[in-house]
Amino acid sequence: MPRRPVPAGPWGATWLAAAAIALAAVAAIELAMRARGYRPSVKDDEYAWAWQRARVSDASPRTVAVLGTSRIHLAFSPSAFADALPDWTAVQLAIDGTQPAGALVDLAADPDFRGVALVDTLESGIVAENRNSQRAYIAAYHRRWRAPGAMAERWLATPVQSHLAILSDTLLHILATGAAPPYVTTFPDRTQFADYALTDIAERRKKLLDRLAPTPPTPQQADAWLASVLEMEPSIAAIQARGGQVVYLRMPTCDERWATDQITEPRPLYWNRLAKKTRAIAIHFADFPSLRDFQCPDTSHIASRDGPRFTRAVIDILADRGVFPRPGATASRSPR
Repeated sequence: MPRRPVPAGPWGATWLAAAAIALAAVAAIELAMRARGYRPSVKDDEYAWAWQRARVSDASPRTVAVLGTSRIHLAFSPSAFADALPDWTAVQLAIDGTQPAGALVDLAADPDFRGVALVDTLESGIVAENRNSQRAYIAAYHRRWRAPGAMAERWLATPVQSHLAILSDTLLHILATGAAPPYVTTFPDRTQFADYALTDIAERRKKLLDRLAPTPPTPQQADAWLASVLEMEPSIAAIQARGGQVVYLRMPTCDERWATDQITEPRPLYWNRLAKKTRAIAIHFADFPSLRDFQCPDTSHIASRDGPRFTRAVIDILADRGVFPRPGATASRSPR
């Protein structure tokens, strides 16, 4: 069949014009979304976590793996940490809606992790039934080089997503639902910032509190809890044997949430018993004026704007226990 001749024409100029129109359309949508309050935000998926998880396998005693839940994810300030301890590296590995025991076990099995595991955990966060809640993220890290396409895609997408609000949600979804901008922004290092002015905080408080069922435990339940959490001790011992350290940090809760916590996991039966038996350093916010005076807009999370003050308070408390040097001191922790 004879080939149809391509008509002559200024194709270069045509393609250039098409590209210019497309860029103008993208720019217009970007400006419109920013005017509605949308901001660039990186998608926090398993492979974003895998990239950060690889950073703590550096055999350095001055690396801090920040493990836990949304509480420390929203509260920990890497810039405040870097200002206080410039010779140290903090890596954000907390995952919203999960518990950190699985990641702690994974670090314990990693001979190249020799730093500090800072573990934000509820009393229930390290019991056996919660140890698989981060399984998908840990699995993504261990298969990362067997999934080069996914790792490359995440590596390429991260800088783009961190600059374009248009990628923080789909335009079709926004137009169809009139969705408000998300109040949490994720940065390339997985740090998150929550702007509670962008959410209905009264409604959010109500939703969180409606989930609570303040039922006092029996002594038998408390004993079973203690036996379960002490199963983590071999993992803690493995990290300490390499010169590292593990810190259990009970993050602040406030108002009705804290009142409920004291009913469901009373300290004499729960945290205090763990603190006496664990090899880890156990820090409970209620024991320290610098941690217990924070406000929690939704009763469960410190406001991200208070993150620098929170981070400095944690550093000072752990400096008193020899985990960190005093901010501004020249000495740094070396392998034991």
